[in-house]
This record gives sequence, C-alpha cells and structure tokens, in this order.
Amino acid sequence: MKFTFKPSPNYRNTQSTIGIMLDLSMCLWAVVLFSAVYYGIAYGPAYGFRVIMMTLVSHVAAIGTEAVYFKLRGYDVKKELKHSFSWVTALILTLITRLDVSYYALFVGTVMAIIIGKLVFGGFGQNIFNPAAFGEALIMNSFAGSKAAAVTADVFSGATPMAAMNSNNWILSSSAMGNLIKGYGGWGGLLFGSYPSVIGGSCAVLILLCGAYLLWRKDIDWHLSVTYLITVFCISLVVGLIKGAGINYAIFNVISGGVLFGTVFMMTDPVTTPITIPGRMVFAVGCAALTLILRWKSNLPDGVLFSILLMNMLTPAIDKLVDGNQIKNQVLIRRKVVYTSIVIILAAFCVGMTLDKVAADTTPADTPADVSGEPAGMALEDFSANEAACRVWSNTDEAAYVYHCSAKGFEGTNRATITVDASKGTITSIEVTEFNDTTGVGDTATTADELGRYAGATINSTIDATAGASMTSGSLRAMAAKALNMASGK
Repeated sequence: MKFTFKPSPNYRNTQSTIGIMLDLSMCLWAVVLFSAVYYGIAYGPAYGFRVIMMTLVSHVAAIGTEAVYFKLRGYDVKKELKHSFSWVTALILTLITRLDVSYYALFVGTVMAIIIGKLVFGGFGQNIFNPAAFGEALIMNSFAGSKAAAVTADVFSGATPMAAMNSNNWILSSSAMGNLIKGYGGWGGLLFGSYPSVIGGSCAVLILLCGAYLLWRKDIDWHLSVTYLITVFCISLVVGLIKGAGINYAIFNVISGGVLFGTVFMMTDPVTTPITIPGRMVFAVGCAALTLILRWKSNLPDGVLFSILLMNMLTPAIDKLVDGNQIKNQVLIRRKVVYTSIVIILAAFCVGMTLDKVAADTTPADTPADVSGEPAGMALEDFSANEAACRVWSNTDEAAYVYHCSAKGFEGTNRATITVDASKGTITSIEVTEFNDTTGVGDTATTADELGRYAGATINSTIDATAGASMTSGSLRAMAAKALNMASGK
C-alpha cells in the first residue's frame, strides 16, 4: 500500500479542481454575455457580435495550441485538454482586452500566453505567472498599434474613467471628482458598467455577484480578495484625504478599472499565489500597493494587471518568508506578515504623498478669466484653420457636459474628450483620445501637466501655446473653445 505523507496541519477539501473551474467558467461566461448585450445595445449589434467573436478566437487559439502541444508530446489529447482548462485562460484574456484589439493580436497574444505563460513551465499547476495576465501584457506592449480603427472611433472616442483620471495626475478635488463621475452616468453608471472599458471590467455589480457566488462555493480564498480591496480603499482614502480629494477618490479607485475583476478572477488563482493564508495576505497587500503606485506614477492608466504579474514573481519569496508550521509558529509568522505589510503600505503612502495637492475650485488657467463682459483670451482667437468640431456625448447634467471634439493640428486631425461645467462655463477636464501630429514634438502639448492648464478655463481665459508645439496647442484650444461655446448655447 502506498501512503502519502504531508506535514501537519492537514485539512480536507471537498472541492475538485474540475468543479472549481466549471464554477469559474460559468461566472466568466456571464460577464461575456453581459458585455455582448451592453455593446450590442449601446453601439450596435455588430459590436455585441464582436465580443462573441473575440471570445471564440481566443478559445480556438488556446485550445488549438494545447492540442498541438499534447499531440507532439504523444499524450492523449482529449484527456489532457479536459484537465488543462485552457478555456479559462481564453475567457479571462478576452475579458481583460479592449474591444478594439484586432483578432490577429488577440490570437497571437493567446497563443503566447499558453506557450510562454503556461506550457514552458510544465502546464497547468506549474506556471509561475497568471497566463491571461501575461498574454494581455504582451498585447499591450507588442500590439498597441494593432487595433480595429472603426471600433476605436465609434466606441473609444471618449476617455475611459481610468484615462480621465490619469490625465488629471490621479488627483482631483471633491467637486471635480463629482463632475468626472457624472460624465460616466454617476455612481450608477460606474457600478452597472454603462461605459466602454476592457470587455469585462466595467460592470462592478455583476463582478461582485460572481465573487459572492465563488466565495459561497468556496472556490476562491476570501483572504486574498478582502485584503486586497480593503488595502486599496484604505491607502486611497488616506492619500485622498491628505491631498484634498475626499472619500469619493477611494471609492472610485475600488470600483473603477480592473480592481474588482482582478480580485475575483485573477488574483485568486491558487497556482500563482502563495500557499498559506499569511502568505496570501502579504501577496494581496503587495498587489494593492503596486496597483496604486502604477496608477499614480506609470504611463499605464491602470495598474492591476502588472501588479499581479510582479507579485507572481515574488510568490516563492513570500512562501519562504512565512514558511514553517502554521500553528506552532503562528506568532512569529503573524509578526512577519504585519511588519512586511506595514513596510509595503508605507512605501505606497510615500509615493502617494508625491501627488500634487488639489487646488481650490477656482479657474486655474494661465490667466484669470475676464469678468468685465468683454471678449478676451480664446474668445478673440481665430480658430477657423483648425476646423474644430464637437458632438455632444452627454448633456443630462449641466455640471458635466461631455463633448467628443476634433480639430486640425500640424500633420493631422487630433481628437479629445472635453468635459464642461455648463453652469459655470468652465472646462472640467480635457483628454486627448487621438494624436496625429509629430511624435516627440507635438505630443509635448498633450502631457498631463499641459492638459491640466485647461481645467477651470473659460472662453475668456488665455492659455499660452506649448513651446515647440504651437500647432498642436492651437488644435487643443480650438476644441476647448468649441466645447465651451456649445455648452453656452452658441
């Protein structure tokens, strides 16, 4: 008789891997179907169909790659596919991808996710990186230009919530934060996903329901999810209060972007996370801190994906940190977890303190608005050569009219999403969504600092051109003036 020996303590687990993966697949398909319905209703049936087609493409790539691999290795293909769960990688990868990513980029990204992110380590249960996260990172860095232009123009002509926050240096006053949120349908819009983002990351309510179901079924570990969400909220809250952003800032950081999707479907992957509960708590704290640090200081609009990949690399070190008998050495292990978490959180706070403190809600344009009633600033500029045009994206709330605008620059037409507080006649934010001027020259006018000069500007404000990028600056001022005039009824 063969006996299996494991160090104590040992616990029974009635959940089978197949059962867990079926529950996970059911939840992921629910998100896919919601996304297909949303894009189909909001932008037309073709876009709902595109969600389904992208899902099928990733499935063909994932299952096909593993089938070829098993065939070459002389394995029973049908048996191995049943236990490799490649379709889960395909589903997650599709849902963390934008709708305008080309089929080709998605196919190649999925193949690489399976080969490099999974099979080279020995297959399911042996990989050190989350394969779906690895595949999406590859798509973002290697296929950034491989997009369906028509989809980008129709669906992503406006800024996503993450991009809008990024353009404002990730810090806004309470009132400006409220205006930004209103531009996406308010809290209800953010909770129910009534805005374009990655395919499966916008509907917070559905993702939370899936998370609750998986927790009820004991498919995922609550220590990871709860620790991650609490840490993101608390760090954001303290930094936001110190910098003058208010509690809405912390709530926004939790329900927007990939935080909820990541904590339910990606971070809870038992293969790429630490073995013990203390280790998983350290892992979650590290992911939370890195998520916020990457949001605040990197060129990425969201930091969830890369925070998970970075912490995947540290999983062996975390396991080593909390190694030992979890009952006999629980006091020592608890101290290690607490001290390590404190160091990680303090590091995140230090980075957060480098954010600019929000200014008072005044007009922060280059020169104050002229209140004499006489035209001044942009009102006196001739923008006819720029051929600026704007269309209304949202005008249900007077404090947050949203316009999609375009204007000719130096080499081509630039596009931006501009939010206007019509009640005050001021610009709330401006986000460049398409840049077609000279890279390395004109784009100096589109940095976060330069765009921040438009916040609070009126039609009578004077905003100086960026040195060396006067034509691009002119196109931005032309769009700003057009949006302000439309908001005032002109």
